[in-house]
Amino acid sequence: MSNGPVKGRRRTRTSAFGVGGRISHDASAYYARAINRDAALEGPPPDELDEQPVPADVLDRIFCHTSEDMHELPDRSVHLMVTSPPYNVGKEYDRDLTLDEYRGLLRRVLAETHRVLVSGGRACVNVANLGRKPYIPLHAHVIEQAEKAGFQMRGEIIWDKGPGAGASTAWGSWMSATNPTLRDT
Repeated sequence: MSNGPVKGRRRTRTSAFGVGGRISHDASAYYARAINRDAALEGPPPDELDEQPVPADVLDRIFCHTSEDMHELPDRSVHLMVTSPPYNVGKEYDRDLTLDEYRGLLRRVLAETHRVLVSGGRACVNVANLGRKPYIPLHAHVIEQAEKAGFQMRGEIIWDKGPGAGASTAWGSWMSATNPTLRDT
């Protein structure tokens, strides 16, 4: 199958905008469009590009407290944050928060995460949408709070478990025989 133009069709100046792969094309015309002007972020000031070392007494330790306050970590000292926040659905480790309280929790955690990440650092958040009536798009709330905290979206990954994935579990699929995992090695 060819990714080139369909025979008999004339290519437009923007044909390459919708390519499915990493095909070399000049996207500067797309990024110059009005929709991107508001979304574009300026880089941080030069004094915010300096990575700070993590103190030796903090390395290789687990702190059992909320990520709303990571006072042990200096500004710009972490390269990657990966989290799966509680979904606030009644699991043992959840608090019974209103949607506004939950969004406030996300806002505080993401603001603190933004503080400790180096310039260009990444934050990866695994979250599920909730319910049907009402449907609560938690991913949209995470994106909204992340942007308010200063993050720029780099993309999203949709994990489609499909109808045969079985019942929801609090701990993902690590105990599944089809997904063997080496633990504590």
